[in-house]
Amino acid sequence: MKTKIRITGSFLLMIILIIVSAACSDDDSSGAKLSFSRSIYILPSNGSLEVELRASVAPETDLSIPVIIEGTAILDEDYEISANGFMIKAGETSATLTITPKNNLTANREIRLSINPVSGYTLGDKKIAIIPVEVKEHIMYTFKPVIYRLLSEIDIRIEVEGENSGSSFRATTDIVLPIEIDPSSTAILNEDFELENGITSVTIPKGSYYTRFKIKIKEGAEDYTGKNAILKLGTPVDNSELYYPGSFVSYNIKLDQLKFTDMLGKWKPVEIKDKDNYVYVGMPDEDWINSLPENNGANDYLEFVHQEDGTDKIIPYLTGDLKDFFCNPQGHTVVFDHIEKGIYNWIADEEYDAPYFTTSQVNRCFSKRKTELGNAFIGLDKIDDNNIIIYFHDFIPTDFFSSTFEEYGHYFDASFFGITYAFTRVVE
Repeated sequence: MKTKIRITGSFLLMIILIIVSAACSDDDSSGAKLSFSRSIYILPSNGSLEVELRASVAPETDLSIPVIIEGTAILDEDYEISANGFMIKAGETSATLTITPKNNLTANREIRLSINPVSGYTLGDKKIAIIPVEVKEHIMYTFKPVIYRLLSEIDIRIEVEGENSGSSFRATTDIVLPIEIDPSSTAILNEDFELENGITSVTIPKGSYYTRFKIKIKEGAEDYTGKNAILKLGTPVDNSELYYPGSFVSYNIKLDQLKFTDMLGKWKPVEIKDKDNYVYVGMPDEDWINSLPENNGANDYLEFVHQEDGTDKIIPYLTGDLKDFFCNPQGHTVVFDHIEKGIYNWIADEEYDAPYFTTSQVNRCFSKRKTELGNAFIGLDKIDDNNIIIYFHDFIPTDFFSSTFEEYGHYFDASFFGITYAFTRVVE
């Protein structure tokens, strides 16, 4: 029995020693320690990251702690770091390093930071920081072609798109894209045409994905008809490796000046082109379905003639609905007036310009049941040698669009609710 007591006493003594040792160990763990504030950080694809090192006890003098930089990410290629170590100032308990992404275009790379003990300090539980590097997205830049023909001035649109995010991409900084004139252009900059404010670059602002600028016929320019201006979109200078060209980095624009004599001949009505617009803007069916002026005779046509006295005329040979506008069988004198700019097609989501001509003594009511003779604007445009467009944008809605006209009152805009009428050449 005594032997058992001695064994038990020895065992108890061992336990006491272990407890005392553990207590001493706890005292050591409560000493001055260095530790990252986090074990895992993420370096964003853009912007910067601050990595913090903390000291459990503030040093009495400035404390320099070297950092070991490792990992699959490549310094000065994928990222930059503000220093090769931390400096905790006397009396303070933390310091930071700033890591900035650079050309971080390769996936699955990371930075590994670690520290060694320095005099007076041991390492805490977060002695290593792992920092995965987010990959920057490649960005496509492109013209957004809408109009290839310059009658007076047009807006040019430029867009950027993310390789992964697509059209939801938004610029994180201003993106400056150079604009150049291709030397193969036949039109001469600042002689035949000009870019607004003489720009040589455009900027897509931070938070956006597009920008616009204007190209214009140079005031006083002569003999420019038929020439072309070819615009080229350059790669941004800053971070050029991020960008790649889209489908349209070259934009060929024809300078034009439509004249009535370009359209001489006989033209047969084909169809009204913009019915989808009426649906889009919510025009009531009863305001246009079955009432548009599209019922024409099989042999109906308009003849565009230039007379010996120098006057231009549209002479109607009509039996159907277009007779309700071109009502004088002897013809209507036509005189160029101006270029109507920025007419909008809602379905195509595009603007266009139309040469407006004053047409004499037409029926401004465009109606079978009511006549009001007077001058009216019509827009004329030549698509090619065999096709033209007449824009009816100046009339008093009577047989069609009448309830919309009453609803909108003086806000009714016929260029908004107008008629785009296609004609084809009568070949004899």
